[in-house]
Amino acid sequence: MIWFNPKSIKITIILSHKFFIGYSSKDFNIPPISCILYLFITSAKNTNHNYKPMHIAVAGNIGAGKTTLTRLLSKHYQWEAQFEDVVDNPYLDDFYNQMERWSFNLQIYFLNNRYRQILQIRKGGKDTIQDRTIYEDAHIFAPNLHAMGLMTNRDFSNYTSLFELMETLVQPPDLLIYLRSSIPNLVNQIHKRGREYENSISIDYLSRLNERYEAWAQSYEKGNLLVIDVDKLNFVDEPEDLGLVINKIDAEINGLF
Repeated sequence: MIWFNPKSIKITIILSHKFFIGYSSKDFNIPPISCILYLFITSAKNTNHNYKPMHIAVAGNIGAGKTTLTRLLSKHYQWEAQFEDVVDNPYLDDFYNQMERWSFNLQIYFLNNRYRQILQIRKGGKDTIQDRTIYEDAHIFAPNLHAMGLMTNRDFSNYTSLFELMETLVQPPDLLIYLRSSIPNLVNQIHKRGREYENSISIDYLSRLNERYEAWAQSYEKGNLLVIDVDKLNFVDEPEDLGLVINKIDAEINGLF
């Protein structure tokens, strides 16, 4: 919980007033409430030693727009960004060529990488936005590979046991943003970004993942959850769409106080 004193509130009001005398929110392409909220949080951190850094995570299927939104939100809020390791992942190409052979290796790599990210977030002490969570691999991707016969019972049991151990040592994000998307939209986005190794992803594979994402989101109880339907949003090219997303996030962040 964050405790605000009259001094911090007074400082924030003064800063907000000075900020808006010379500028309009249109100059920054962001909602006015977001400007005030940012100044309020910043002031609170500077005047209160009990401030707990915010951890927001963006979840969603392949091609839902997680990395893009993480980058945009990081720029908007001036928060640290933790991205999914795709470029330097030594197993990704092999996995999409031979899923059954490399599924366990890939999932262990992701599990280790995301666990390391969580430790960095905790140790860094900065407000952070994370691209994909440790929970998605364990509750969606690994079980899906196992159900499709692409991960053996032995490997899945080993993976699950390791995740359950790690789960006892980490804290969930303060806010989880789930980007809900239809299969046609996912396929379109995957083709648009043109990653060669993703050409072999089947509609069936994406559909199975989508079903598991929906089930996971409906049962999620680890913290605050914000579901955003991205089919009709273009937060990359349309500032108004990004503003709508930011307004929803601001409302959730404000509720966390």
